[in-house]
Amino acid sequence: MDPTTTARNLELQRQWYGAPLGEHCRDLCALFGVTQSGLAEVIGISPAMLSLVMRGQRARIANPDAAARLSALLHLAHEVRAGSVPPDAVARRLAEVRSSRTPGQDSLGAAVPTAPPAEGGGPAPEADLRFVRRLRELLTATSGAVDLLDAADLVAARHPGLAEILRTCGAGRTDEAVALVRRLIG
Repeated sequence: MDPTTTARNLELQRQWYGAPLGEHCRDLCALFGVTQSGLAEVIGISPAMLSLVMRGQRARIANPDAAARLSALLHLAHEVRAGSVPPDAVARRLAEVRSSRTPGQDSLGAAVPTAPPAEGGGPAPEADLRFVRRLRELLTATSGAVDLLDAADLVAARHPGLAEILRTCGAGRTDEAVALVRRLIG
């Protein structure tokens, strides 16, 4: 993978997670006393996939359950450091994270809207969610998130609305894409 793509992936990780995932994962391994393979097992991905994400070869973990488990581990680390989780409870909490399932979340672990239909006859949020998912499938069928972000940068000066759609619907969070669709055509 070329250095530009890796740099872009690491920047996306900083935006999404606050720091590159390599930093977060090394920190989690040290805090919880697990190997990288052990961390991958708790998250629910292969050690090879975790390595790709940690090196910036992939921007994110696409599996919604695994992404949510990583988020849960980051929260657990915060609780451990704050002293709200005693050391003897860490192993149990890691096991809970390992076995967790997260229906209703997108690939970044964010909740997707499941509210009843909007007042005033607008389409139901489920319909908007399906539309956003199909639009994302269309956009990512030939280009990855990095390419979509590059394309957005290229057209932003002359077509800011199109750039926003490429960024949000092609490479952003699902809940933000649904909100954008509702704002633009809702």
